[in-house]
Amino acid sequence: MKILMRATVDPLTDMTPSKFIIENHTGGNIGNMMFTNSIVKTLMVDDETTIDYINTRTAKLDKKYADFVNENYNFFLIPMANAFKKNGHEELPKLANFVRMLNIPCAVLGIGIQRALVEGKFSEIYAYNAEAKDFISAILEKSPMIGVRGEMTADYLGELGFLPEKDYTVIGCPSMFTFGSKLPELKKTILTPESIVAFNSKIEHENNPDYAFLAEPYKDFLVKSYREFPNMLYTVQQIDDARMIYLDSLMQERKKGKLYDVEKAITFTGVNAWIDYFKENVDFSFGARIHGSIAAVLGGVPTITAPLDRRVYELADYHNIPMVCFNDEETHADKTLFDLFEKADFESVYRGHEERFNHYLDFLHSIGLETIFDREYEGELPYEKAQKNSGGAAIKAYDSIPDSEKIARYKESFELFHEKYLDRRTRDRAKGKQISELKKERAALNKKIKRLEYEQQHPFKTFIKKVLGKLGVKKYK
Repeated sequence: MKILMRATVDPLTDMTPSKFIIENHTGGNIGNMMFTNSIVKTLMVDDETTIDYINTRTAKLDKKYADFVNENYNFFLIPMANAFKKNGHEELPKLANFVRMLNIPCAVLGIGIQRALVEGKFSEIYAYNAEAKDFISAILEKSPMIGVRGEMTADYLGELGFLPEKDYTVIGCPSMFTFGSKLPELKKTILTPESIVAFNSKIEHENNPDYAFLAEPYKDFLVKSYREFPNMLYTVQQIDDARMIYLDSLMQERKKGKLYDVEKAITFTGVNAWIDYFKENVDFSFGARIHGSIAAVLGGVPTITAPLDRRVYELADYHNIPMVCFNDEETHADKTLFDLFEKADFESVYRGHEERFNHYLDFLHSIGLETIFDREYEGELPYEKAQKNSGGAAIKAYDSIPDSEKIARYKESFELFHEKYLDRRTRDRAKGKQISELKKERAALNKKIKRLEYEQQHPFKTFIKKVLGKLGVKKYK
């Protein structure tokens, strides 16, 4: 079986953290790799299964490429998250046209809407209903059914005229079925001020006027929580913030005005590393990112989701992940994380999980896909054999690592910027400004490496210079 899958990250490719972060192998959000990883694990039924990847946002999906896909693949799989949204809708007609050029089965896995938690029909405020309807129609020409993320998206497709359980069905997020019909055992956590609390958030919502009615009480609650839990760490999911904590000297401006302590931030370059870190180090998880919560569930960590939009709400609701909504000011104005923790039913996520998994399995079967759960295996799964060296790593903030690791990060990053510079120079000599900027980046990286190496080799001299600088000696300020 040869499958072409819409994705920006290959969970079976081992790459350095620098390459993963600087070249953005996440589609902008490391949460994307959570469901990609689960789908690959589920569909890799034997060593002959091949799954290749295409970034449909940037790829040229023309007739020539469609002919290539028809000749070389048996299935085109399209996992999608928040596809129905204000920004990014342009991909829908592009994909619809491409799908109609294919003569192999095509299927959509986990599509959803994006909108703030406000009343009213989504179809009444969404400006691209025609594109959405045409895209779904194109998929249904090649697939018996669409898999949607939750009930809110299901309602939207119903508003467009599609029929429930005929044209579409709710399957939730594939990442929740990483371990099949069973979830890891829940940690028996006693929350104290010394507990390690992993906080995740969609930072751009915090300053978005569309979300102001939720973001303000949410921000106030986070500031209060940071005072209560000095060991709270921020789990970075957006690629810009990942770059900020990886090479801070290039992203100093992004540090300003953050609600969280940048030095305590952490990100991950692989799903296994993410889940394992939570399992081994985290006592409790809280925040507005659904895959931050799902990583906690898969690590057996108690978690509460604070949805700021429909795409997060509908998934948490479908999978019974404990939720708290900040549009209810009366409930949270005087509450703390301790209060939310004590009130939450962390066992709820286990109730109905097996039934939801079986429904997901039935959906995969209905679109013509075989899974590892349809066979019996002795020893490792094909996915586990293939992923030997590609489980990823936990990436701590630049400010919290030793100098030796700082030097290693800059040296590795320098090589990537150097390659990027050469590629751009060869491809387009006319882009003088971009090349100039890249040269400056290279020079800054090289200067940083030399300074760090000097400080490591001459710790006493470095100490004296810093003291003199603090005393006001101009030369060393």
